[in-house]
Amino acid sequence: MEPANINKEQDTENKILTAASKVFMINGKAGASMQNIADEAGINRTLLHYYFRSKDKLFDAIFNDLIGTMFPVIAGAFMQDIPLIRKFEIFAESYVELLKDKPFLPFFIFQEILLNPDRLVGLARQGGLDTTVAMGIMKEELKKYGITDMDPRHLIANLIGMVIFPFVGRPVFEKLAFNGDVEAYNAFLEERKKEVPRFIRMALSVNDER
Repeated sequence: MEPANINKEQDTENKILTAASKVFMINGKAGASMQNIADEAGINRTLLHYYFRSKDKLFDAIFNDLIGTMFPVIAGAFMQDIPLIRKFEIFAESYVELLKDKPFLPFFIFQEILLNPDRLVGLARQGGLDTTVAMGIMKEELKKYGITDMDPRHLIANLIGMVIFPFVGRPVFEKLAFNGDVEAYNAFLEERKKEVPRFIRMALSVNDER
């Protein structure tokens, strides 16, 4: 196949994946149809079926792409034997960038949590996340700051919530807190990279120098 044709096919496939991500996010997997996706992509159903034979195959392609990038980010932050605050910095920086690039990701996660949680668990393990090891590392790090009575799972839940909510809640929060100013909200999301670790640092009463 000629390079020009390869590029054209790749462009069409990317356009389909982007359109399908939007349709699945709005309608859910069950409520989406191949016709909806074709219309959103600006192509006919025949061409859509040429690239993806079924809605399930299309959903799986999007899901695997999105989730395949998520768990290595989490594992990269929490499986390393590095200072506690640095873990939070790596997670916040990496996750904010990931969600800016793939804003549909949280919606796919929530759907799978409801419909197929075991699939997520399997992908997390494939992505290198061993929660037993990660929690053990975090407990040892907390001890360095004199904290022995905190379950690190609370800390992880807090961290993930603080990073994800501004993306999930954007349609409402942007209007209420930023008067619909898109640029200001984008700047706010960028600031989360620093503000989330700073908040946790203060909550743990950890000095900046430490």
